[in-house]
Amino acid sequence: MNTRLSAHAVVPADRALVVMGVSGSGKSDISQAVATKLGWRHIEADQFHPQENVERMRAGIPLSDDDRVHWLDALITEMQAAQLADEGFVLACSALKRSYREQLRSAVQGLQFAHLHIDHATALQRVGARPGHFMPTSLVDSQFATLEAPVGERGVLTVDAAQSRAAVVEQVCAWVRGSTVELEIAEQVDLSAQSFDSANSEGGAHLTGAPIYGGGLARGFDRLTDNLMALLMGFMVLVVFGNVVLRYAFDSGWAGAEELSRLAFVWLVFVGVASSMRRGELMQFSLIRDRFPQAVRRLVDSASWLLVAAASGLSTWGAWQQVQFGWRNSSPVVGYPLALAMVPVLACMAVLVLLALLQLVNVWRRPQTQAAALANVTVD
Repeated sequence: MNTRLSAHAVVPADRALVVMGVSGSGKSDISQAVATKLGWRHIEADQFHPQENVERMRAGIPLSDDDRVHWLDALITEMQAAQLADEGFVLACSALKRSYREQLRSAVQGLQFAHLHIDHATALQRVGARPGHFMPTSLVDSQFATLEAPVGERGVLTVDAAQSRAAVVEQVCAWVRGSTVELEIAEQVDLSAQSFDSANSEGGAHLTGAPIYGGGLARGFDRLTDNLMALLMGFMVLVVFGNVVLRYAFDSGWAGAEELSRLAFVWLVFVGVASSMRRGELMQFSLIRDRFPQAVRRLVDSASWLLVAAASGLSTWGAWQQVQFGWRNSSPVVGYPLALAMVPVLACMAVLVLLALLQLVNVWRRPQTQAAALANVTVD
């Protein structure tokens, strides 16, 4: 007997993900890879379009809301069938409008979305390179015009789809699991560039974790810190190397070079700390924490992030005191205000407070059953 759920029924979800985005963002490929890694069912939304919709798109005619009604109903039925069979699922679906996403959420409670963000030029190039697909390049413009980015919506991760396929898949899987990504580490792989799950590592060490927060604000922060670190590194190289040339080639030198290079190094360190914290790239040790049941882990995680927030808050206050003091004092050689050495400390600690509080919220928003899925995951 086939059991079908009403489109109005609400099914609770702890293993339900929609990989969304415009045509050319890589939904089908990424969602299939994510489903394989998580051991969940893969659902391809394109396969549920009625033939009339396919013909309209093949002819370059954008679909209207009315054209998508039966399509969305069919997707809801398929998602609920997976839930009824106690199967996790990954749905590849454009879900361009918020109303479409809300319709899917209303049927599968707790449904998560991974938005593959991509620029127009890249999408156009990718769609044009797909042989035999019914979506023509002429509809890329309408896709971007229809897209209502899921900014501020609950349960959404935005990923830069211009990254490598492997990087996107790892970010999505790490976010869905709410933990670090397990990797099978080959002997020739550089451990410093990889992440592994604490349950399978000696000492319970996380080399990397899931990024804290996402979306356009996070991408802007990452670009800012990356560019700032590049400028600081370039400045240090220029000052130090220039001073070496002056000293050995011209028997002179500049006494302020060492002072400025130390200042740049302080900025580089604390900008890097804030950037690494946001990306989840600071080392964590969880040997004791991982021995507790899942419910207790939440309490341990909460206490840990509260301590991080408190310590960072105290450091922020201390750095502010030093900044005020430093404006009245100057460096001995160059004469810059000593407060400049404490500004990056102040900014970094303030960012760490914010990120720790965001992570504290994430601990309690994360479904408890997510971590249990790790036991059945094999990462290629």
